[in-house]
Amino acid sequence: MFTGVVDELGTFIKSVNDRFVFSARSGYCKEFDIGGSICVNGTCLTLVDFNDKKSQFSADVSEETRKKTNIGKLQPGEKVNLESPLEVSGLAGKLDGHIVQGHVDTLGRIGRITRKKGDHILRISTSRSFNKYLVDKGSVAVDGISLTSYQVAGGSFTVTIVPHTYNNTTLQFKRSGSEVNVEFDVLAKYVKNNMRES
Repeated sequence: MFTGVVDELGTFIKSVNDRFVFSARSGYCKEFDIGGSICVNGTCLTLVDFNDKKSQFSADVSEETRKKTNIGKLQPGEKVNLESPLEVSGLAGKLDGHIVQGHVDTLGRIGRITRKKGDHILRISTSRSFNKYLVDKGSVAVDGISLTSYQVAGGSFTVTIVPHTYNNTTLQFKRSGSEVNVEFDVLAKYVKNNMRES
């Protein structure tokens, strides 16, 4: 489980078949263990290997994950958003962002990008079938970043990126036409499921 608050920008190094290698600043992976989870661009991956200095880590990426996310399209040197799992002890304190599972629902495409007083405003489109999980002022994770959706219509939505988020995530490298991983709020999914059954 994650919160959608990115804590590190990493770099994609290479892939060999299903094994993908990423790097992070020295010390970031120190607390991670093989078999543990890490969120890469909003995708929950299992750590399977580290280099000697723990400055690089590897994860096996399934065919399904490569098809449903932008992980399989990464190019060497491309930056990725990283987030460590939520600590259980953290639930006794504050919960920044929102509950993010790292289970990407679909790829979205960035349309119009505008700037307003330092903020970057992105219009993101997905299939109309996902409109049922979107509400104005609701939560959505874009490449693993917890954001607030508004101007929801036909599966598309708008998000505002404040300068801190823009400067500390991969959104600074995105352009109109870029694909992003989108995970809708798990609470919205449960509510929709229960409405269908009742």
